[in-house]
Amino acid sequence: MARNKHGLARKIPKDVELKIRTACGFGCVICGAIPYEYDHLETEFHEATVHDPEDIVLLCDTHHKMKGSKILSVDAIKLARKSRAGENSEFRFKLPATSHDFEVNWAGNIISASDNSVLVDDVSILSFVRTDNEMEPILISGQFRDRYGQVVCDISDNAFTSCAASLGDFKLVANRFSYSLPGGLMGLAFGLSDHGINIEYAYHVKNDVHVFAKGDLLQVGNLSQTSQFHRSKFFRMQHAIIIESCTDKFTYDGVDPATLRVSGRMEGSTFEGRYAGIHIERGSRTRISLG
Repeated sequence: MARNKHGLARKIPKDVELKIRTACGFGCVICGAIPYEYDHLETEFHEATVHDPEDIVLLCDTHHKMKGSKILSVDAIKLARKSRAGENSEFRFKLPATSHDFEVNWAGNIISASDNSVLVDDVSILSFVRTDNEMEPILISGQFRDRYGQVVCDISDNAFTSCAASLGDFKLVANRFSYSLPGGLMGLAFGLSDHGINIEYAYHVKNDVHVFAKGDLLQVGNLSQTSQFHRSKFFRMQHAIIIESCTDKFTYDGVDPATLRVSGRMEGSTFEGRYAGIHIERGSRTRISLG
């Protein structure tokens, strides 16, 4: 492990990293952008004897270079850190390009060339707008919620935005985004590239609807019906999965989705060329359209 002349390792301890991320609102302390680097302020790393969280900030590549070239002063960065501590502080990421074969992997279940992956009460978790020009990117929009119904990640035309105050932590390692709730519970985890999004964990709740993804399981349902999917595929559909809520007077707080009664299990199924592959309606009916 690389060390400076004082023997200080370049790797920052995890507890110190968390303090820094939290103080900077989980994004660049100036603009909220991710990805970022941990940047020593007044005492550069080669002169530091400790990793002081009060003297380290998150900076995106642009503002790191501005700091290095003296365009951006240490005082201005410290002032920005104070404002980043506000309740409305956001951090964001813009996916610059997407391929026309962009694919959604919901815990091993593939959704490809569909306008909406999962639709909850007419609101899409992930929707896609394509053009006839293959040189233009697909535009991704949608909204991931947590188990309490609060928005974890809002997506608008390939821009991923989150409110720092609603999270306990956020980490970006390579292309893996992971969001933790206050208290440490996982809120959302996915891998992202220009070819697709791989959703590793989600517990999306709206009213009595839940969408749960973990391992190789995608589970969706409302109070009347719950369906599970393993290694299934959805192709060329307007909506892969539609779920309607039965009531807005329900909470999944403390509910383990694995304990819910399952009314249907589909393994290795293929859904293709329909309006919707699965439609869990308000009440007791589930429509299934196999390709």
